[in-house]
Amino acid sequence: MPPIVSAISVLVLAAAADVGQPLPQPPVMPAPGKIEVFKDWAVGCDNGRQCRAISFAGESSSGFAEWGGPISIVRTAGQDDILRVRVLVNSQVDEIDRYQMLVDGELVDTGPIADGDYPIEIVGEDAKKVALAIARGQELIVTDPNGETLTKVSLAGSAAALRYMDQKQERARTKTALVAKGSRNFEPVDTPIPVVPVTRWSKSERIPATTEIVRLAENSPCKDERFGVVEDQAYPLGQKAGRYRALVLIACGSGAYNFSSSAYIGEISGKESDGARWRFTPAEFDVQPAWAGEGRPALLVNAGWDEKEQLLGSFAKGRGLGDCGSAESYVWDGEKFRLIEASNMPECRGAYEWITTWRASYQMVEPLAGQDAPSGG
Repeated sequence: MPPIVSAISVLVLAAAADVGQPLPQPPVMPAPGKIEVFKDWAVGCDNGRQCRAISFAGESSSGFAEWGGPISIVRTAGQDDILRVRVLVNSQVDEIDRYQMLVDGELVDTGPIADGDYPIEIVGEDAKKVALAIARGQELIVTDPNGETLTKVSLAGSAAALRYMDQKQERARTKTALVAKGSRNFEPVDTPIPVVPVTRWSKSERIPATTEIVRLAENSPCKDERFGVVEDQAYPLGQKAGRYRALVLIACGSGAYNFSSSAYIGEISGKESDGARWRFTPAEFDVQPAWAGEGRPALLVNAGWDEKEQLLGSFAKGRGLGDCGSAESYVWDGEKFRLIEASNMPECRGAYEWITTWRASYQMVEPLAGQDAPSGG
């Protein structure tokens, strides 16, 4: 299954077009955070210092035997200080109305099971109590009211993961730390999420003809990777002063569950009937997609395009289960594609909720009087 998109990212993007926002500053160079693995847990933080720790199936041969889904601990670092403990359960829970959570045999939480991506979500002081129990324990089990196991999670490495979270959020040796506790008061520092300025050309439906796209593919580095049935795609990027642009995704190899594409920007002035021809250049990215190769156009995997918002996504699975891999989302700013979200999971051990390592929003801006929209591509 695909990774679950963070709710905060969705809210950030939804607010991006609010005309009441101040004009965004020039975009910063994205620097996605790293993910660390401690035994049966992984942890990472994004540029807003929101951190997530998530459990793996145990490394033993029976690690998946009673594995019903991962547990994640999510915490923000600002004034809001939101802490959530979430349980993703693979099994059907339609007929189950409540759960019990035990750490090393001791009941630490109980409550209703809800519909949605997170059947079990614990927040506030209850979440802190559960997180502390996780850090001190060896094994966590979630059961239904009849005692049937919904998931069994190894807690090996959880304390180290939560200590890492304390350090990254500068909570170490403060009263709010989960593991690295101290007596100091925590002084949160809000870290603004970057806002990417975006310029749009006027709406257009013009794209290159199929013959133009075939010619591009045959002269691209992808020509030797196009086996069997291939599907190239073209999307309009708009028009300005008689110039038209389009995004072209050239099929560039495939596997059992990953389909690669190379991205090009096409531009034309005038009509084909008058001899005008599309010119194609590799699309530019401020940060190359995770699977990009050296010396060739960027490779996107399982690419998706949102034509209305002009968002380009790449989602590369490490294996069919979708419990590892990398994903990026880019916005077209009128000149190049700029990273607005990145997430990944480095190990294939059942954690199909990936960790967000970068997020930004975007805002439409108008060129200053006498200036054209950004050119290039």
